[in-house]
Amino acid sequence: MEQIPYSPLPRRDGRRSFAPSLHALPQRTGKVSPDLRWHLLDLVRICRERLQLRDRDIAVLRGLLSLLPQDPQPDQRMVFASNRVLSARCDGIDERTLRRRLNHLRSVGLVSKRPSPNGKRYQIRNSEADVQLSYGISLTPLFDLHPHLEALAETCHQEAAEVKALRAVIRDRLFHCTSALAETLLETARLALRRKLGPDELRAIVASLPLREDSAPDHSPHDVTKPDIASEKSGEMTARNGQNDRHIQRSGKDTFDSDSAQKPQDISIDECLEMAAAVKDYAPGPPRSWSDLIRLSDSLAPAIGLSHPVLGLAKERFGLQGCALVVLGLVQAFGRIRSPGAYLTAVLRKTESRISDPVRVFHSLVRPAPSARCIPG
Repeated sequence: MEQIPYSPLPRRDGRRSFAPSLHALPQRTGKVSPDLRWHLLDLVRICRERLQLRDRDIAVLRGLLSLLPQDPQPDQRMVFASNRVLSARCDGIDERTLRRRLNHLRSVGLVSKRPSPNGKRYQIRNSEADVQLSYGISLTPLFDLHPHLEALAETCHQEAAEVKALRAVIRDRLFHCTSALAETLLETARLALRRKLGPDELRAIVASLPLREDSAPDHSPHDVTKPDIASEKSGEMTARNGQNDRHIQRSGKDTFDSDSAQKPQDISIDECLEMAAAVKDYAPGPPRSWSDLIRLSDSLAPAIGLSHPVLGLAKERFGLQGCALVVLGLVQAFGRIRSPGAYLTAVLRKTESRISDPVRVFHSLVRPAPSARCIPG
């Protein structure tokens, strides 16, 4: 048998010899498929609260999965290890805790147990090495629940995103409207931020809080029409005033300071609320005008991470109503977009050299994702 010398020390010529060399290593081709065992463990960890599991249950389940082969076949999903081996695989927990956690995993339907007459875990095979009897801990129920865990994890992701947005809205309104709140309502909102509440309870608290005091749309100074002082000093012109309009030189880049340049006339308020149904949960009352939608979008913008400079640029680019449409679309797509602020910045960067329609941006945000999963009944 040939031996390959390995020495990390440098040779006399100053070069270093490493074995095996890079050329002898196997080259990876293609994408390595993820291990189904750890993917299921990640799904269970995401759905831990829904499944009523503790951290010890996750540790025991990880130890059981570590004793299975990678991507086990249906006849390879039973664990025969003793409690001593399982305790070592499960971060060294004591045997009494191990038994309690195994019983709890069985009660929630993630594992099943088939005890033997003597209480040990083993297999019985015949002379042809075919399995006749198996006594142990089966993880087949966990693998059978794979599609249900996928749907439940997607629901947990959406619920976590909604809870995060609702808590941000409560925090924002407490910061801006503290003086306008009653003492009991103020204490309830503060306690809601310290407790672990569901989306329904948080939504009820948001509905009881008033909107921000500074959420009314403010008009920038350059929107106010100023008198032409030069024309007053020069006296009356001989031609009509319309002649001045024909000689105005337009640059290639239009300005978007005026709200009338980008008014979303292609969509009504009812259509907007129908396509962005999630917005209704954050509104204290049903919006009946574009002013209500603008105030609602101004109060929701900080909750989804939109900074004031980005929001101001969006108002200049799309107008007040167009910016409100885009913000409400981002609220509807909050579960699918990781960073709404970065998304809006990218949209504004793309529209620097051309006029963008905020209605098209809104439709692209509220359109459901093509790969959305449905929860199995």
